[in-house]
Amino acid sequence: MARILITSARQAGFVLPLLQIARALVARGDEVTFLTGSEFSERIEAAGARFARLPYDDEAPPAAVRPAGNRSGPKEIARLLERLFLDPIEVDHRTVLSLSASLGIDAVISEPLFVGSSIIGLLPRAERPAVLSVGFFPLPFSSPDTAPYGLGMPPIDEPLNTIRNGLLRFGTDVGVLGGVRRRFAAEVRRLTGATVRGSLFDIALSPDAFAQLSVPQFEYPHRDLSPKVRFVGPLPPPPLGVLPAWWDYGDRTPIVHVTQGTYANADPTELIVPTIRALADEPVRVVATTGGPPPETIAAAYGGPLPANAFVERFLPYEHLLAASSVVVTSGGFGTVHHALRWGVPLVVSGTTEDKAEVNARVAWAGVGVDLKQQRPDPAAIRAAVRTVRADSSHRRAATRIASAIAATDPIRDLAALVDELIATKQTAPPAPLTARRR
Repeated sequence: MARILITSARQAGFVLPLLQIARALVARGDEVTFLTGSEFSERIEAAGARFARLPYDDEAPPAAVRPAGNRSGPKEIARLLERLFLDPIEVDHRTVLSLSASLGIDAVISEPLFVGSSIIGLLPRAERPAVLSVGFFPLPFSSPDTAPYGLGMPPIDEPLNTIRNGLLRFGTDVGVLGGVRRRFAAEVRRLTGATVRGSLFDIALSPDAFAQLSVPQFEYPHRDLSPKVRFVGPLPPPPLGVLPAWWDYGDRTPIVHVTQGTYANADPTELIVPTIRALADEPVRVVATTGGPPPETIAAAYGGPLPANAFVERFLPYEHLLAASSVVVTSGGFGTVHHALRWGVPLVVSGTTEDKAEVNARVAWAGVGVDLKQQRPDPAAIRAAVRTVRADSSHRRAATRIASAIAATDPIRDLAALVDELIATKQTAPPAPLTARRR
């Protein structure tokens, strides 16, 4: 039996997948403690884990940092990272160290943006538990093979690719992200005594290993990818929602599923409402999930009764919905895209904030869908994209190829094995592009 601490910021998109991991570890006999916000305490305890409350849980979670004018790019991602995850780094770090010591923790599992846990991996291995980071977004690490994270720019042909990426990285690391990088470095040095170098997002390589919840077929090639990174495949969707009374297996009308995910879903006029408008007269059923907000908010945002072919729920069981869908329209959440690909469903994606520019660029690069590259797409553009994806079988063939790769994975098994491997070793993990030196 291992004693494991799971840590996460108070975002459902992080907590719910980690809760699946917690449940599996408890089932095999591990003692699991989960540090996050109290709104998730009942679910955590129902999974058999112990709930630990964040010290600042009485404070309202920071609102989603929505960039003015829907700007995107490295600067906006860094701003989001700083606001939501760097500001609490010290209290998070000290809380995790205190819990680890008091509970005799063998391993810490965290999402990468809970930086207070990630940087524990920079401390000497003999003085700390093993640290595993679980990746819920496209690989952000710097490489000559990829443009800086946040630009949403897929690779181009060599030698221009390496030249382009080098110039862009110099501009973002020195000009755009310089201030945030310096603050990160100062905080890390003060808390761990380590000096870190590399791009801002290379801090995610601080843990002993990085388990990427994806398959290589959905990721750009990285010739210099750190040996710490392991592709384990996406987690299956959590069991959310029940089939509503209107669900009819006998109705063979093609289903187009639309969602804005569980994070940036407060304004349904960004994608859900335009999609309902776009497809009102199309020979499809439009099935929308709000990811949390009441379904009534969609009708209110629509400005009147919804079309007869539109149906809205908070959540629906994806094993039924996606198995019956012909297209998924989404803003580009990493989890939603992978859920669609698990069932081989092609996509129409449209989102530019958070990590969505990177996710959506990979959708187009992998050939599994159409990227509209807008935060608020016009209904006409959505309608044209849905028609294209439905008519062009190449998108479904590409999605089916990735579905086959996903079917060959077992992320829960491999995550558990990786935890055991990290606990067993007392040696420092192989060096990564991020370097750390003790004073």
